[in-house]
Amino acid sequence: MADEPFGTVTAVRLDHGIEAYGYRLTEPDGRRMLPDRLAVVGLTGPVVGELQRDGVIEHGGRAVTLDEVSVMRRGQRAAFVMDTRLCDGVYELADGVDLLVIESTFLAADAALAAEHGHLTAGQAARVAAESGVRSLVLTHFSQRYQEPAAFEREAREHYDGDLRVAEDLMRVPVPKRRP
Repeated sequence: MADEPFGTVTAVRLDHGIEAYGYRLTEPDGRRMLPDRLAVVGLTGPVVGELQRDGVIEHGGRAVTLDEVSVMRRGQRAAFVMDTRLCDGVYELADGVDLLVIESTFLAADAALAAEHGHLTAGQAARVAAESGVRSLVLTHFSQRYQEPAAFEREAREHYDGDLRVAEDLMRVPVPKRRP
């Protein structure tokens, strides 16, 4: 684990034929300022930044606290899971993330082959996302044996009804908008 100002990077060992790790990025929690509450206490401009830095300021003859004019905002979370068969590490990385980029090398018809070679099926990846509360799922790392990318989406949709994308080369995927 590495803690940096931008957040925490966590590496978790996965289950593949050779040593493999998945990664999770966690942004620090922050605060969301509430304009209506700021207006009630009469705070605008640079003094709002001072309140954010110090947690409390004197204004209008009284102490105004950060808790009065803001709410906690959970940091965004993203996980990247490649080269693994189903294991506890997959679930640990996926737990409650906003964005999960996960391999789905095989389709269910080839589940035995997937397990033998240390990979996931699209259905397994989608079940992980559904069971872990993932907001946005990106399937990637497909075997070249399959010619129809839409088959991965069809299989995943049997298990996951959230935001789902089947990755393509050079595709840009946005992190979901913050929850209010």
